[in-house]
Amino acid sequence: MTETVVTQPAAQAAATRSLFRRAIGGTAIALAGAGIVSLLAFAHPHTATPALLYLVVVLAATASGGLAPGLLAAAISFVLFTYLFLPPRHSFGFSGDGIFALVSFVVAALFGSSLIVRQRASQRRSEQALDNAQRLQRVAEALATALTPQEVLDATLGVGVAAAEARAGLIAMLSEDGEWLEVLASTGYDLRWIDPFRRFPVAGNFPLSEAVRTGEGVFVHSERERDERYPELVNRSQPGHGLACLPLVVERGVIGGIVFSFSTDQEFPQERRALKAALARQAAVALERARLLQTERDLRGRLAFLGEATAILASSLDYERTLSRLVELAVPTLGDWCALDMLASDGRIERIVVAHQDPERRRWAEEMQARSQPRIEDETGVARVIREGEPQFMAEIPRDLLEQAAQADPETAEIVARTDLRSWIAVPLTVGAETLGALTLVTEGERTLTQEDFELALQLAERAAVAVDNARLYREAELRADAALALEYVGDGVVLLDHGGRIRYWNTAISAITGLDEADAIGRRANEALPGWEQLAGQVTLAAADAPERARPVTVPFAAPDGERWLAIAGVAFDAGAVYAVRDVSEEQALERARNDFVATASHELRTPLAAVYGAARTLRRPDLDLLPEQRSTFLEIIESETERLTAIVSQILLAGQLDGGRVDVSPSETDLQALAESVVASARVRAPEKVQLRLEGDEPVRAIADEDKLRQVLVNLVDNAVKYSPDGGEVVVELRRGDGRARIAVRDRGLGIPQAEQARIFEKFYRLDPQQTRGVGGSGLGLYISRELVQRMGGRIGVDSEPGRGSTFSIELPAPG
Repeated sequence: MTETVVTQPAAQAAATRSLFRRAIGGTAIALAGAGIVSLLAFAHPHTATPALLYLVVVLAATASGGLAPGLLAAAISFVLFTYLFLPPRHSFGFSGDGIFALVSFVVAALFGSSLIVRQRASQRRSEQALDNAQRLQRVAEALATALTPQEVLDATLGVGVAAAEARAGLIAMLSEDGEWLEVLASTGYDLRWIDPFRRFPVAGNFPLSEAVRTGEGVFVHSERERDERYPELVNRSQPGHGLACLPLVVERGVIGGIVFSFSTDQEFPQERRALKAALARQAAVALERARLLQTERDLRGRLAFLGEATAILASSLDYERTLSRLVELAVPTLGDWCALDMLASDGRIERIVVAHQDPERRRWAEEMQARSQPRIEDETGVARVIREGEPQFMAEIPRDLLEQAAQADPETAEIVARTDLRSWIAVPLTVGAETLGALTLVTEGERTLTQEDFELALQLAERAAVAVDNARLYREAELRADAALALEYVGDGVVLLDHGGRIRYWNTAISAITGLDEADAIGRRANEALPGWEQLAGQVTLAAADAPERARPVTVPFAAPDGERWLAIAGVAFDAGAVYAVRDVSEEQALERARNDFVATASHELRTPLAAVYGAARTLRRPDLDLLPEQRSTFLEIIESETERLTAIVSQILLAGQLDGGRVDVSPSETDLQALAESVVASARVRAPEKVQLRLEGDEPVRAIADEDKLRQVLVNLVDNAVKYSPDGGEVVVELRRGDGRARIAVRDRGLGIPQAEQARIFEKFYRLDPQQTRGVGGSGLGLYISRELVQRMGGRIGVDSEPGRGSTFSIELPAPG
């Protein structure tokens, strides 16, 4: 897409030329029109006729050329009218009629000029508003198709800079700690001036830092003003002129800033500032949307990676071969380098495998490994992780640390010289209190490991540790006569069957999974001792004894005494019968179901407002429809309301994720429930349909120990639910009570009600009472889950009492001040 940028000097020159042309045209009309009217003198008309015609000439000259041609026409018309038409004719003098005519002509010129000025000013404002709307529309279209953060940056700095009539643009984002601004992308700048400011403090005296700190746009009219306001930029910033710096603000706050630079000094009237602010808002929303999409894609990728890693770990009891495949899988998904070290029985650290995409570099690393092995007494690196059993993470390895290590060890010096190390993670492989080894991940160049990579490495190490432990126990069981004793400590269930299908071994884990004790299992046929075993084992393909690594786990449901479980079963056939390994993967299945519920719920809830916004926008853009102003306003209201609904859904999803991750801070303090409830009810009345009446009643005052903002969110959700689940209307009451050291809030409605069987589930994540929306009631299924989690974090509890068809009462109890 190519954008044409009209600079301010060019626009001013064009305006000057247009003004000159109009002045010439107006002067021509004044001269020619007055001359034509003067021809009436030969017909000897009544004086009123030429007076009116001269008045028309004055108005025409004014309309065409402005005040100056209008006054010129008034002067010429007065002279000709006095000389040719007023008695005594063909003489010039000031009479009453002449003076009246002069005043009339001048007033007509002045009045006409005033009208023309106002009309043209109004036209310019309309044209400017239309131009701004078209610019914003082009930016919105470009951002709508951008799905990744990089695509959003490219669209903003391409179409967005052109729409802002700027020469150059720059986008910087806040660091995770909120202390720094990091430049992500720029266009139109000389990189020699940009590179020193790739990372600069939010607290610094810079225009973009000020915009991010204050949340307000910073507009600098000239380079001189910039140097006066920000002396730190003198001789350190690219020479320029006007500058506009705006914060990128989303629902969760400021996430960064955007800069527009201009090739000339600038004035920033309100409409230009509003356009720049609108562009910044569009860019911020698009970046946040792309970040969420990227987060979802990353989550799916990590789940897929963990699934593949789990399959590899479960595929073989030869842990060295399995771990080699696992390390190769981790490159390049998690790092540029990946290594696995194990603690030998004699206390030595043995490197099992090292992986890199480049075979030559991998061979070099193996040569280095042969020349130098870490020792358990080393104070740093893998040895410390294995010795202490604690993970270590360096998002950026300090250069001085590398230099010190290189000076202390020639082998390390060669590694530092041949690699550009950036990030490092080392996590222990721990089972119980025993550390078996460590998994190491390293990146080079510009690639940086993140907190998410660290958490994924911990999960991978946990699974690897379990796999290693299981394999070791299995190997020990083969070497010892008393295999049963070793297998009792395996986390997976183990079942040994002879050729007749009778149970010869049944460990503790399989007893816990199935609920069948060892005493009731040994010696019996498996399908007799455990109903459903034949169907369970029938889905497993047994691997051959000489290739146990080919055993593939099959995940199947199993009806245990305490409810349904999901089991991963793998089996190996050998001369004496078959052995099965059974793992309870119910939690993994629950995670998968939660993910599917999330995708399905989010897709459903987001599709409706998106369809409404898209339909309204498409209708507004149809050239074949001539919409009335009230119709256009209706469609814009649809877009606004559905966008607010989208924002609310996304906010709920984000908050639910933060609650799950333990990243929501609650700060209880003494809170006035009366004032809080009054504001919530007053706000709800504005949104509620006419057939629903809201009322507040109860003790006054009532105070509680709670986080006011979080409690407001809970109360708003309960009141909105009460209104939403009262489709036939009725009364919604918020009641406040105190007593027994507790503060109580109740929200009652006379709506649909909740069946007894479903009341225990309505506080679960993604659960909806009316998932098919048979009564037109929708929702993300997160509101009550979020409410329960917030109330519990404030030291309270929430419950429900309901009867179908007679409404519901949601009750909150919170600690009261002592």
